[in-house]
Amino acid sequence: MGFLDQPQRVWWRKAFFQMHLWIGVLLGAYLVAICLSGSLLVFEPNLLNDTPQLPHAAVQGPATWNQMVAVALHAYPDATLADIDMRSANRRVAPIGLRLDGETQIVYVDSFTNRIAGSEVLERRHAVVEFTEALHNQLALGVEGGYANGIGGALLFVMTATGLVLWWPGKRNWKRGLKVQWRARWARLNWDLHSAFGFWCFVLVAMWGITGAYFIFPRPFDQALQRLCPMPAARQLPSSFQPGEPVLTPDDFIARAKRIYPGSKLAYFYMDTSAAHGEVQVYLSPNPSIPMPLLEDEVVFQPTTGAVLMQTSSAHWNWAERLSISIYSIHFGNFGGWPVQVLWALLGLVPVLLVVTGYVMWWNRVLKKKWVNLKSVRR
Repeated sequence: MGFLDQPQRVWWRKAFFQMHLWIGVLLGAYLVAICLSGSLLVFEPNLLNDTPQLPHAAVQGPATWNQMVAVALHAYPDATLADIDMRSANRRVAPIGLRLDGETQIVYVDSFTNRIAGSEVLERRHAVVEFTEALHNQLALGVEGGYANGIGGALLFVMTATGLVLWWPGKRNWKRGLKVQWRARWARLNWDLHSAFGFWCFVLVAMWGITGAYFIFPRPFDQALQRLCPMPAARQLPSSFQPGEPVLTPDDFIARAKRIYPGSKLAYFYMDTSAAHGEVQVYLSPNPSIPMPLLEDEVVFQPTTGAVLMQTSSAHWNWAERLSISIYSIHFGNFGGWPVQVLWALLGLVPVLLVVTGYVMWWNRVLKKKWVNLKSVRR
């Protein structure tokens, strides 16, 4: 009789059990914080995309990008242009991002009337979202917290892998581990919840663990992908820009990018001219409402001359490049609209259920007996 028939008698399964148990015990509070914050961040694009409610339009209005930027800068004369974020289905309102006193001032300009429809300081308006993001990405502890988070993601993957081994009940009883007996006694119901949800959500939980590790330690993963399918790195020429040199206008850069990719629309414009070797990045997309890592054309310019420093398009990516670029979208479920977001947010709470049911089993099988013995000794 081996593992397939009577897995409980195999010695190495006991080692897997101890590994699974103690990783779960150590990561319990961490997983609750990560999963709750992650389920909220699934809706981050919706929470941040709160532009003034004006009639939707499929195309930009009569105002040019230069005119809209000028209106925003006129309202905040001490600011400098940072970005234009058009990653939305509503092309009427242009969110113009300005750098001002160490903060990001977002000015919403109506492209039909070339008037300001609203403004806000990004860091103040979305303080809760920003804290949640810091908690999820770095445990709100900075760089050190990010490293700890990467290790936590790797341990979560190990826990899911060992959990899958522990789930196997034997060839005669394997169907039992696929369902929950809702009318069973509490201890049995708790076990069924842990076992069944752990099995059916194994792929997703393992994915969240390994992608969480990837975000912090990408090099080994990229090297493995390179061996499977070489990913030619996009070569970017150095920028000779120096602060104080004249800079071309947004219209100039966007028009040049569209000549390279004529079938695309502006999705995101970013200008970095505050330091030496600055550059301007223009992201275009046939459908800007789709997350950029999934469908984008990028052109990087020298700010003064408009020389192209780098260009790349998702249309030419191989499967390894698409996978490495789309990992963020897969992790947060922002690739399929609100139905996928809701599904990801709900399933993202499954590890919380596994933590709670796991702690209950630990209490029933181990801690309860020790507590009873301790009470009897005190008497």
